[in-house]
Amino acid sequence: MKGGITSGVVYPKLIYELSQRYQFKSIGGTSAGAIAAGACAAAEYGRQNGQTCSFERLKQLPEELGETVAPGKRSRLLSLFQPSPDLRQHFDVLLQVLNKKPHSAIIDMLIRMLTGKIVAVLALLLIGAVLLGPLIQSLSGNVNFWMATGTSLCALVLVGTALWRCAAASAVSRFSMLLACVGIYLLLVIGLKLVSGLAWHCALFGIGLSLLACAVLTWAFILSLVGFLFARSLLAGLHRNRYGFCSGRTMPTPPDSESTSPGLTDWLTTYFDDLAGLKQREHPLTFGDLWGGDLQKERNINLEVMTSAVSQHMIYGIPFREGMPPLCYDPEELKDYFPKRVMDWLARTAVRADMQCGIAPEAYAPDTNIQVGEGTNARVLHRLPHGADLPVVVAVRMSLSFPLLLSAIPLYAVDFSRKGNQLEIDRVRAAKKAGEPAKATLQATRIWFSDGGIGSNIPLHMFDALLPGHPTFAINLKAKHPDIEIKTPEIQDNQSGRIYLPENGGGHLRPWTSPKDEKPLPGLAGFLVSILNTMQNWRDEIQFTYPSFKDRIVQISLRENEGGLNLDMPKETIAALGNAGSMAAHRLINRFHPDGAQNGQGWTKHQKTRLATFLGTMQPGSAALYKTTPVERWTQLASRIDYTQAQMALAKDFLTELDKLGSLGAAQKLSLECAAPKPVAQIRISPKI
Repeated sequence: MKGGITSGVVYPKLIYELSQRYQFKSIGGTSAGAIAAGACAAAEYGRQNGQTCSFERLKQLPEELGETVAPGKRSRLLSLFQPSPDLRQHFDVLLQVLNKKPHSAIIDMLIRMLTGKIVAVLALLLIGAVLLGPLIQSLSGNVNFWMATGTSLCALVLVGTALWRCAAASAVSRFSMLLACVGIYLLLVIGLKLVSGLAWHCALFGIGLSLLACAVLTWAFILSLVGFLFARSLLAGLHRNRYGFCSGRTMPTPPDSESTSPGLTDWLTTYFDDLAGLKQREHPLTFGDLWGGDLQKERNINLEVMTSAVSQHMIYGIPFREGMPPLCYDPEELKDYFPKRVMDWLARTAVRADMQCGIAPEAYAPDTNIQVGEGTNARVLHRLPHGADLPVVVAVRMSLSFPLLLSAIPLYAVDFSRKGNQLEIDRVRAAKKAGEPAKATLQATRIWFSDGGIGSNIPLHMFDALLPGHPTFAINLKAKHPDIEIKTPEIQDNQSGRIYLPENGGGHLRPWTSPKDEKPLPGLAGFLVSILNTMQNWRDEIQFTYPSFKDRIVQISLRENEGGLNLDMPKETIAALGNAGSMAAHRLINRFHPDGAQNGQGWTKHQKTRLATFLGTMQPGSAALYKTTPVERWTQLASRIDYTQAQMALAKDFLTELDKLGSLGAAQKLSLECAAPKPVAQIRISPKI
């Protein structure tokens, strides 16, 4: 399931409809898709353990998120995103300008910045009026201090109002701007004449022009100062809150607020446990619960999400792969992200995990001590569980860390390339070799984990099989097609503009938008955004038109005011997105399920396409391997690998059979690649994420 912050409201009804026909075996997602994946896994766990209402509960989520928390207040969806107290004002300012056109966004932001510092703005206006007073007094001795200050203040208000009206207009010609300036100028001159009592004189026009220029400069100074103060406090707040407005925890409510809603992570912890039927249990839902009691057997429910280790420039799948170096956490830091129930469980399982790996604080295992900082500033770290003991909510929160909206998560690992750690390991090894007791103290380096969508926003590769034994669906969320409007009421076909699932070999075309470059600045901004989108999405985009991929990716189109960063969507919009998910599920069921409208023909066609792709890549690949090196050479190399006797026998048999596969069709120069759907895929060894 693809990420997209609030776009995740698409998924609950989609999951519910699929649950009525399928049992979920493997579930994956990124960002908001990770929330949906975690909820789906929790509901499936609940269903398999006797809680029959889990998916019904999940189905109701869009309506729950659309409710207002208190009369006249924000939606429950928005209430989940609770900014840090010192960033609340900044959050409210930016919330009003999201997904607006640049011109309107800038004007709204400036107005809210000024109203947020209204006392400072009024004080600056008053100071400006006092400073401009002598300019007016120079006209005549009849003008006293109070008259001059009042006139200056009126001039500042008049100029400010005019500037705001001109800026607020979406399209103002240069001639209209010139007329506005002349009009304001004449009003100022008339005002100066009335205050000074002078006859028409060139001095009036000169002072009026000076007053207009000074008023404009005063407002420029006020805007610059307010903007600087806003930006400075914003940067300081983001740094304190670890590069995000919201940590996910429940924040103290303002004195005038009636809301008692939980924050995102607190709510998710309770919600997952509720779906799984574990609300009364001491610790939260874990991956071990999903996998089943015997961890050596195949997992009952396989949940996987993505996260981005931006400090390492790496993407990781959670649960973490075997052999990955241990990750550690500082309890004082992580308690700002997760409720006490989760932190207590992490502390308990950290002891067990550390003892198993021989890496622990001194109280648990004297062999190795991992810390950050030195001397009196040193902080002992706990190891984060990698496998069965890891809470599902921790994995989901690590995947859902949308930059700046949600705080990045700080974890730690030992960098063994650093000289200090290398010397410490060498010292301990030398001491143990000499039979002396020794304890290593290793310095860890912080790793910032951010949103999984940075590297892969729709990780279809997670559960891909060469020859699938059951359907694997993917849900892509995208902007609506430029030539197809989303119809109302919506219907379940490709012409409705809302749902698209390729039919009859279609889906090989992909629309794209070119950056608008009519003007220099918007053109450059659009070009840079396109570069970032390419870096993020190219791996995902290439799958949408590929044979055996495109036919199982249902695409849901969203309007500009739907999903994404639209945190304050109205109830009707949330309901519409939820219904879109339901329609998408019905399209998949009708195509792939034996009881669907097509009697499962979609699944048969998909398997046929997948088989043709498999044969068209494996057979030529085997033939190419047959031509490279004789099988005897590979068998000789295999004998040098650290295999058991049984494994060695298996390796030799495998290489012999592989050699036979490569020889098939060689004499007749036959190849199965010609019948493979185009473009032809390739098989290669690549790192496991």
